[in-house]
Amino acid sequence: MQYAQIRTTAEVLARAFDDSPIMQYLLPRNRARIIGMRAFFIAGLVDAHKHGEVWVATEDDVVVGGAVWLPPGAYPPSSGRQARQMIHLLAVAPVAPLALRRSLRYLRVVEAEHPKAAHWYLATLGVDPTRQGQGYGNQLLDAVLARTDEVGLPTYLETDKERNLAYYVRHRFVEVDRLEPVPGAPPTWTMWRDPQPRSQP
Repeated sequence: MQYAQIRTTAEVLARAFDDSPIMQYLLPRNRARIIGMRAFFIAGLVDAHKHGEVWVATEDDVVVGGAVWLPPGAYPPSSGRQARQMIHLLAVAPVAPLALRRSLRYLRVVEAEHPKAAHWYLATLGVDPTRQGQGYGNQLLDAVLARTDEVGLPTYLETDKERNLAYYVRHRFVEVDRLEPVPGAPPTWTMWRDPQPRSQP
């Protein structure tokens, strides 16, 4: 995956998460939010390209969605990986210095709740708002869930959009907890999916 492709995918994910309650809380100004989300997703995509998997959905060779998956043992990232991700996130500091501090506090709390059992972690899933509801998210999920079922491994994710809960329930995820990592900020839900038995022919 070339850097140009990573940047394109990050821009798609930034549009997909523009209405994220936690992103709007941490980065209330539009310009800062755009810069911050691009930096955040570039950091995650670069890291996952080396230590996990990045899947994209395309339409006529144009990226319309993306998913970041980390395999068992890849989360939490090592101190070296965190330092490399921070290089990208420092782009936020000049436009929203307080947001970076609050974001790191949020991430620390969420990370502390991360399950220790071996699992695949769906770190990010997003589809361009103009293409949502057309099945691209399902494709990005099924690309890895079919494999986790086959090898008998569970899957974990977080979401800060309550309306997403029903969507993930349809994919056999169950709600685990409702977190409030930053006082006064929107909540974040954690979800877990046990491997599903393979259907018999």
